[in-house]
Amino acid sequence: MRLVIVGLGAALLMEPLAALLHRRMMHGFGWSWHRSHHQPRAGTWERNDRFPVVFAALTIAVMAVGAGLGQRALLAAGAGVTAYGLAYLLVHDLGIHGRFVGRPVGGGRYLRWVRSAHAVHHRSGEAPYGFLSPMVPPALRRPAAMGAGGAHDRQRQRAVATAASFEAVDTEARREKTS
Repeated sequence: MRLVIVGLGAALLMEPLAALLHRRMMHGFGWSWHRSHHQPRAGTWERNDRFPVVFAALTIAVMAVGAGLGQRALLAAGAGVTAYGLAYLLVHDLGIHGRFVGRPVGGGRYLRWVRSAHAVHHRSGEAPYGFLSPMVPPALRRPAAMGAGGAHDRQRQRAVATAASFEAVDTEARREKTS
């Protein structure tokens, strides 16, 4: 039972960790790889795909150390991280971007919510940074509440997106703001 709790805990902790890594690393010093995810795809693979490969390699290494040392808790934690990675693949790559199949897969309230939040991120290059439970800042949800007319308001209004608006955005100009 303890190992199940460790695995579930690791899976649950991955969302805030992934959001932090997305914010600080991918939109910071890892921008040279991540930029490709914010541009129109020119094929099946993009430079951003290096991140899951690196993260998977680290997870495999931790699990191998755990197996070698008889630390079953490390194996359970690795299983939780792997479960998160699978959920990420299904929700983000298939459900939001339609990778490998040409169009987003699935429907329902949850996917509409995640697609909409992810569209805000792609249009603004800013929050939300989470993948499976993204929290859109109130200012990006309700731009009209910010006042009327100013450039700040127009920028916020452009950031509000529907699930269908995943057009490319030059977020490099926003890199300094988000790192």
